[in-house]
Amino acid sequence: MQYRGYLCTLLALSIWLLASCSSTPPMETPAEDDPLSREAIEARVKTLVDQARESQSPEREGYLLEAASLLVDQEEYDWARNLLTSIDSRQLDTRGFLLHAELLGSVALNEGSYYLAERILTNPRLEQQWQTMPPERELALRELRAHLYQRTGDTIASVNERIIMDSLGPEEPAGAENREQLWQSLMSLSLDELEQAAGEERQQSQLRGWLELAAISKDNQTNLERQQAQVDQWQSAWPDHPASNNLPNDLQLLRRLIEQQPRQIALLLPEEGTLARAADAVRDGFLSAYYRAGHEQSQRPQIRQYNTSASDDILALYEQAMAEGADLVIGPLDKDKVRQLHEQDLLPIPVLTLNYVDSALDEERPEAPEGLYQFGLASEDEARQIARRAYQEGHRNAMILAPDRNWSARSAQAFTREWRALGGEVSIDSQFSSGGDYSRIIQQALLIDQSQARRQALTRLLGSSLEFEPRRRKDLDMIFLMADPEQGRQIRPTLAFHYAGDLPVYATSHIYTGERDTKSNRDLNGVRFNTLPWLLNGEFEEKATLAEHSREAAIYSRLHALGVDAYRLYPRLPQLDQIENARLYGATGALRMRAGGRIERELVWAQFQGGEARPMTAARPRDNALQEELRDDLQPPGER
Repeated sequence: MQYRGYLCTLLALSIWLLASCSSTPPMETPAEDDPLSREAIEARVKTLVDQARESQSPEREGYLLEAASLLVDQEEYDWARNLLTSIDSRQLDTRGFLLHAELLGSVALNEGSYYLAERILTNPRLEQQWQTMPPERELALRELRAHLYQRTGDTIASVNERIIMDSLGPEEPAGAENREQLWQSLMSLSLDELEQAAGEERQQSQLRGWLELAAISKDNQTNLERQQAQVDQWQSAWPDHPASNNLPNDLQLLRRLIEQQPRQIALLLPEEGTLARAADAVRDGFLSAYYRAGHEQSQRPQIRQYNTSASDDILALYEQAMAEGADLVIGPLDKDKVRQLHEQDLLPIPVLTLNYVDSALDEERPEAPEGLYQFGLASEDEARQIARRAYQEGHRNAMILAPDRNWSARSAQAFTREWRALGGEVSIDSQFSSGGDYSRIIQQALLIDQSQARRQALTRLLGSSLEFEPRRRKDLDMIFLMADPEQGRQIRPTLAFHYAGDLPVYATSHIYTGERDTKSNRDLNGVRFNTLPWLLNGEFEEKATLAEHSREAAIYSRLHALGVDAYRLYPRLPQLDQIENARLYGATGALRMRAGGRIERELVWAQFQGGEARPMTAARPRDNALQEELRDDLQPPGER
């Protein structure tokens, strides 16, 4: 269960605690190998509720807490909430109060009521009990607090909770899972945030040790040897730190990655045809990273280039590269050639492609051959990320505006699937052609034309003109936009003209080329979009090399980033493959490996303000206010 932590394993303890705060005898609990059925649990809960109705305090509260505990285990949060909010926790003894806080805190977190969860889990009475409560109860409550702080953006507070949990010595695998969660929380911070937080820790605290180690993991991702040297130095400086003899999994692999680096890489890209210019941009980015790294690495691989446009048989080219000594293949760029590799049963040397097979083929054959890794600039990744953020920010009913193109159709489908899986609805899916009549399309989508038709009908009926202001449909609360900057600059004001200027607009990275154009981009003010780190900041050293040697248009900048990350990614493929939550923080985003060797990107967020693209902080989750008044009706939802 999502936020229960250790609670499921403590059910027997919970019931014992209930018995101690009431005069009723302890309830018998089923053995772990003979669990109650859902129907039996529901019947048990109803019995407990009936007993509560017929009892006085403190027996009444004991019955209700036991029933709520069973319901939370079954994820029946609404019913559990009704029972828990009918209890005045101020009247409970210490043991009952702690259980009530744990149960209602769990319910609040699962229902997204973060302000209520904070009030429960930081209650002054709770803060006074840490030194005396049983370790098992403290573990469960602190895990809830760690989840709460992480979800509300206070990562350092979340990490501190997990440091305390680690000191309590939970049994494995719970202890290992807690340390993994701690590490992933730290990985959600940027390098700057980690270094700043470490600098603010004046003492050699355990937190500071974790922060410094996380900064090492985030830094030098392009240089394995230098990163390993920094880890060695950290271990010497922090010999007694819990992580010193038990490094996070991704750092434990560093030495092996260094030893297993390929000695020769085959770069498979077209030199002629429709993809030639795109391939040139990818190659420029790849080689800029290659030469930049050469100044710092003790050894770097030999690069041999192969022209994929010379033959339609990518397998023959792959076998040629292997015969000529390649340890790794990077490419091809063409989707059809990626498909040919995807259809193989075995690839003797690994391949990092620079595109993906179509999602339909992925569904037909989800199991890719061992050694095939797919990497590219899939707009579907961006669409799914937009769905998650917009939903987390409280939106539920979306309108999609997209060009009439194959890539945008795939993105719209990816957004729709993710959005509906989360619980949202897509009310409108409108397509426009390049340079089309945006006003007409938006007017129809927002039902403005129907509003105007009603006015005309009334005018004919009454025989006189009416003062009238058209109305758009009111069920929408966000817009998912796929458009280039020129299209976006026309669409955004058109939305405002048609009474939809108040609707939040979420756009894909296509809305921003990375070029500063404050005057033109004022028409995009307010638009939120995800984008490549490469386009949003100037922290990448390869940019200077490319600016000196490449004259490609700005539209190819994202392909430069793809090439840069292809070079950064290849030595860490085993790390991403073996460590589930490992990330490479690259030019195209935070990269992680999904099932079938597919590399997924998590982009950064920005918003147009005053014509400038400004970075955005993490999404602030919406808060579902729970009713806090006491509830007299204790029946399950179906009987209320």
